[in-house]
Amino acid sequence: MDNATDRPLPLLTASRMFIRMLAVQSSWNYETMLGTGIGFSVEPALRALPGGRTGQPYHEALARESHYFNSHPYLAAVAVGALARVELDGSLPPAQIERFRIALCGPLGSVGDRLVWAGWLPFTVLIALLAFGLGAGPVLVVTLFLVLYNAGHFGLRAWGLRTGWTHGKRVAGSLANPVLRRGPEYLARAVMGLCGLALPLAAA
Repeated sequence: MDNATDRPLPLLTASRMFIRMLAVQSSWNYETMLGTGIGFSVEPALRALPGGRTGQPYHEALARESHYFNSHPYLAAVAVGALARVELDGSLPPAQIERFRIALCGPLGSVGDRLVWAGWLPFTVLIALLAFGLGAGPVLVVTLFLVLYNAGHFGLRAWGLRTGWTHGKRVAGSLANPVLRRGPEYLARAVMGLCGLALPLAAA
């Protein structure tokens, strides 16, 4: 079954997975962290397993994908795409899929925290604050922040799902993407520069 998924992820399936990923934290708990949300997000792809939703492969895969998983919620999309791919490929036995899932947690957590929480979020906040300091009204400031932040947010999730599905079990190489490796560094510099502009203007 190694070539079973040498095709694009069907648009309807990808759309369902993307929408579900927006709620990946909704069932967060201390025992499985994001695990239930990961299983919920991968589920539309698992319907293509032999026997469909009533088959044993579907139930086994869904139970496996709902085990413990912890990463940044936005970059969890990389895991969702990659796990869907390896489940449908059938190229890894269940024990190796479990190890693959665990191996994804650390990189997707640390990269996501630096890129989003320590980089993109303060950057977009400061852009909105700069607009306020330049005379923009509250509605425009809030709208600017929401549009700018969510452009990066949704874009990162969409990229992650596509990248995970494309590379499958070899997805680790995609984490060397220049945006992920150097992005936090460049955003940190931009944040420091914006602090010097936005804070005095907003205070004035």
